[in-house]
Amino acid sequence: MVLDAPEMEDKTLTMKASLTQTDRSNIKKILVVAPNWIGDAVLAIPAISAIREYFPHSKITLIALPHVGELFKESCFIDGIKRFFSASTHSHTKGGLMAEALKLRQDNFDLAVLFPNSFRSAMLVRLAGIPLRCGYKRDGRGFLLNIPVRLNSETRRLHHTEYYLNIVKTLMGGGEGEGKGFSDKNRLLYVSKDEANHALETLSKNNITPDDLIIGINPGAAYGSSKRWYPDRFGQVAKTLTKYYNVKVIVFGSQGETGIAEEIIKSAEVSIVNLAGKTSIRELMALIAFCKVFITNDSGPMHIASALGIPVVAIFGSTDPSVTGPLGARDAVIKKELPCSPCLLRKCPKNLECMDLISVDDVISGVVNILSIKTPPSFPSPLEGKV
Repeated sequence: MVLDAPEMEDKTLTMKASLTQTDRSNIKKILVVAPNWIGDAVLAIPAISAIREYFPHSKITLIALPHVGELFKESCFIDGIKRFFSASTHSHTKGGLMAEALKLRQDNFDLAVLFPNSFRSAMLVRLAGIPLRCGYKRDGRGFLLNIPVRLNSETRRLHHTEYYLNIVKTLMGGGEGEGKGFSDKNRLLYVSKDEANHALETLSKNNITPDDLIIGINPGAAYGSSKRWYPDRFGQVAKTLTKYYNVKVIVFGSQGETGIAEEIIKSAEVSIVNLAGKTSIRELMALIAFCKVFITNDSGPMHIASALGIPVVAIFGSTDPSVTGPLGARDAVIKKELPCSPCLLRKCPKNLECMDLISVDDVISGVVNILSIKTPPSFPSPLEGKV
């Protein structure tokens, strides 16, 4: 198939402030372009659920990077998932972006909703000939959209969940649909019965039952070292919680974070189950679902736990919880206010003071408050000196 110039100049050039009632009645197939980061994709779920609310009878297809798409396999908000390859993988795919666009053309989508900010995602849906294309007007891509969403200083300060919901609100002309929020009674991510049973088998192999007080620890953060609390302090948290509360601790992480997990286990000097580098995203989700509390840096797994309804103790340093913080009703955010934070840098150019000031006791307090359990006699200083 050849995409010629006349075909590129068709009806898609008409600019709209939002959808008309006629537009809505004609929309049968919707393509939702997911964010490229795990955490952002989770935070976009309320907006995706709002699309489902507005278009209950339309077929909604999500296109996402392969690992992001895994999050949505059991989602009730979409009808199908397509894989979207990053620019770095196009050297391994025949035809690259154009080939992906041509495949999308065959599905005859009526509307594309873009959650990524990238120029590339807008070019994809434009080349795919999707008549209606909605997303933020930024990064030089405004001419590729015909329902552009205005970006200003106020919008930039929105929590990411509201940032994504704003796209849908603009699309619908400022409608009332808010999407499903985060709460203990309203999970936004789901695992299947088979996945849950597999997780139970994994727990059993490590002498853990669902009745145990399971604490998950996620010491990594894909964005960079400035978002990572110290492994030895995670270890001391595990040691204290095990000693006083008889918890069962599981350390999670990616293949590249196995070294961090080993440091935690070494410093804890107690029995810890190390699953770092041993789980897929779906397996990770199923295991997190059995945790009573999830202790984590600002990361994708943090948002996964919150969206599963598992309370988190979230440690923040270089990033801003008012923008990317967890949204569960019982979630606890641990952060120290400093003039240089949030800097949003991947690596701290100084001494990582924002993380250094967060103590073991701070994190244990977060866990204790969530579980409403009695503090040990030596709390809040169970350790001698500063860890």
